[in-house]
Amino acid sequence: MTLMSGEMIVSLGGTMQFDVSPQARRNALTFCGLALLLFALLVFLHLIRNDIPVGLSVVLGAASGILMLLGIGKLIEPPVSLVITPEGIRYLHRRGQWEIRWENIIRYDVPRVNRVMELEDAPFIGFRLYHVEEVLDDISPRLASALLFEQRQLLTMALRHQAPDREDYTPYFDIPDSYISPSGKVYKGLIGVFGKRMEQMRELLGYDLYVSSAALDRDIYDFKAHLQKLQASRNGDTDA
Repeated sequence: MTLMSGEMIVSLGGTMQFDVSPQARRNALTFCGLALLLFALLVFLHLIRNDIPVGLSVVLGAASGILMLLGIGKLIEPPVSLVITPEGIRYLHRRGQWEIRWENIIRYDVPRVNRVMELEDAPFIGFRLYHVEEVLDDISPRLASALLFEQRQLLTMALRHQAPDREDYTPYFDIPDSYISPSGKVYKGLIGVFGKRMEQMRELLGYDLYVSSAALDRDIYDFKAHLQKLQASRNGDTDA
């Protein structure tokens, strides 16, 4: 390991790997603590006074419940969202995981959409693949379903800016449960729907797989630069 400009650069040679802890888990205990504090305050106020306004009770109770749900939601996220090794990149989700080999990656970048006279960055990093079948053969229906739901906002953003003149968006939301891959392999069910969505997102934004910025441990462009350093380290060791 080498320290460079205050950042730990991890060599991917041998058995080394780099684990990414998602920002989504940060402050989980803080949210839970604030929730308990508000609830304790509400109980204390009712113990010392009988004329607490209903509105105040509702606000404190609702705030406590929302903060607790947010905290629990953060806590149930996997402590590691991405595992980067000399072999490839593995994405970990509470519903499952997908994995891509370095040799299967054509490119990766932050997707951009046209917005009036300028380009707008999407809060994701996208991966374009040579062979989508490697992902479709391995991904679970549970994870495919979760990603289809989580990426609807990205799809809507892409359609609004990349295909504003299209009159019928039904094919993008009412997807058939059958997909034929470029190699001719047929996928059905949720995997088929996910395969078709990957095809649509490649058409709209140029990438097949997407990782939300919330799953990263730093600014999305900093992460892209760090990923490039890790890839270069891996390539250097491979060439050697």
